[in-house]
Amino acid sequence: MNSSLAPRHRQEGFTLLEVMLAIALLGVVSLGASMLLIPILEEQNNSREVTSATGYARAVLEELYSRTLEDLTNDSTGYLLEENWPKKGDQVFDEVLTLEEMADPAIPTIDVDIDDLDSDPLEILVTVSWLGRDSSDLTEQQFWVVRTR
Repeated sequence: MNSSLAPRHRQEGFTLLEVMLAIALLGVVSLGASMLLIPILEEQNNSREVTSATGYARAVLEELYSRTLEDLTNDSTGYLLEENWPKKGDQVFDEVLTLEEMADPAIPTIDVDIDDLDSDPLEILVTVSWLGRDSSDLTEQQFWVVRTR
């Protein structure tokens, strides 16, 4: 029998070895891509936290710029008295936080410091601090407000 006349059998599909190699290669590529995405997602979360904290600080800064010096420094009712300025997160926007939100370290805490209410110019330091959700590091941003009499 002539071998050139015999019908040839063509292979259809993939062998098991080819499929396993393709899956392994796809797994390695997927792992590499996910390792590239993790720092991007962490930076996105950090950026969101900074934007939120800056928004809270901006609200306090606007309040400090919009009030008169007498309103800021009055000994009995002044805005710069510790009981009058907001301390945590959404209190800046006249909202009451739940106990759970008050205990959340990722919600920024606002601290307003002033050395001398009678000084000229009046230097007010607004510090916004929070713990990041991705890291346990305390992050702070400081803003200065200088008002003259």
